[in-house]
Amino acid sequence: MRMDCLCFGDLTPLSPISVNREGGMPAPHTHGSPSPFTERGLGGEVEKARENEVSMPKVGAEPCTLRELGGEANKAQPTQQMNLGRMLISILIAYFLIALGIAQSDDYTLDTGDVLTVTVLRHEQFSGEFTVPPSGRVVFPGVGELPVRGLTLRQLSETLREQLSKRLRNPEVFVSLKQARPLQVFVEGQVNRPGAYPIQLGWRVAEAIAAAEGLKILPERTVAMLIRGEQTMPIDLPALLHRGDQRTNYLLQPGDLLSVQQKPAIRVAIVGEVTKPGNYDLDAGMRAMQAIAQAEGVTEFAALKRAFIDRQGVIIPFDLYRATVQGDTSESANPALQDGDVIVIPQNLQRYAIVGQVARAGYYPIPEGKPFLLSDAIAQAGGMTSRALTSTITVLRMEGDTLQKLRVPYQQFLKRSNLAGNPPIREGDVIYLAEANRIELTQILTAITILNIADRLGWVR
Repeated sequence: MRMDCLCFGDLTPLSPISVNREGGMPAPHTHGSPSPFTERGLGGEVEKARENEVSMPKVGAEPCTLRELGGEANKAQPTQQMNLGRMLISILIAYFLIALGIAQSDDYTLDTGDVLTVTVLRHEQFSGEFTVPPSGRVVFPGVGELPVRGLTLRQLSETLREQLSKRLRNPEVFVSLKQARPLQVFVEGQVNRPGAYPIQLGWRVAEAIAAAEGLKILPERTVAMLIRGEQTMPIDLPALLHRGDQRTNYLLQPGDLLSVQQKPAIRVAIVGEVTKPGNYDLDAGMRAMQAIAQAEGVTEFAALKRAFIDRQGVIIPFDLYRATVQGDTSESANPALQDGDVIVIPQNLQRYAIVGQVARAGYYPIPEGKPFLLSDAIAQAGGMTSRALTSTITVLRMEGDTLQKLRVPYQQFLKRSNLAGNPPIREGDVIYLAEANRIELTQILTAITILNIADRLGWVR
């Protein structure tokens, strides 16, 4: 049903219909205020009365009974009686419809999806049709943007009249509801089919997302909120969709707006000793450790203490060892990233050599991030052979310009977990596991072998 509200300055309640005792057309009693039933409003009924020479009643005439009205009507000609009856019926219907419209307009409050017709008499440039958007704010010509959600038609009429009074003299504003809003919810942003959806009984956030055919991006990349009038409620989509957490799965109401937006993102490159080097789109504000986790961590050859960020030619060093081992979250150990950063994890150049009775003799990096012991070095080389002498293991170590030969009682570590038999390995160490019954190192390592190892480990400068 069309609902109207007409504002002529001060709007007064409609008065009961009264009838002139002298005969004629019924007229509304005004009680000293202008009547909404003007000649224009009667839709031509006055002209019909004039054609049939039926006089208009005087305003404020005393009411009469239907019996008296019938008696007076009998004195008129038959044609006049018929016209008078039609006029009376028309006026009663019009009175009823306008009163009903005003009553309903007092109860109906505007919200998203309502279509309004605004008429400013004699000023068409300020008139028009307007749809209430999800924001609840409508831009009216000559007035500007006004919040209309929650207003009745009468309140909106008064507001427009007050605003237009700054430009017009005694503006007459007519506001009607051309089309009432449907019972819908709105879904926008990173969904496959954004739009308006008829709300179903018991619908919650998850059902609205399903109606919009799901998300276009991962829930972790979203910022979601439910907007209800002036109220905004955050939604944790990862918790809702991945873990079934129902705390933010709000029950929906008609006119709700579900907004699913993508988090602000940055793109960084990660190169060097990581498991999966490449370009990564990350949430704005992420730090280096989180980015490296996206690349599935560092390799065993990573130089954690020499990592750096290349930021448009500016080198920013950071200590991944402190971040990973010591849990340091300071900027120097775990800096925040910016769009276009390049994270570089260099290769660890610290090496040791292991020879003799091991499965894979050779040169190996000393991993950073944790203490690296003799047992770790043997395990990295594939373990000892069955002919290895475990009672004593020899470690050659450069101390300044002096080559020292350390004899480690490895058997004590194997049998009694004595840590003295499992010392840390340093950069440049040479570990030798002798064969049983051949203890002397010189019998295995010739002078040429020693010189080769020394050159590879940087002993020779």
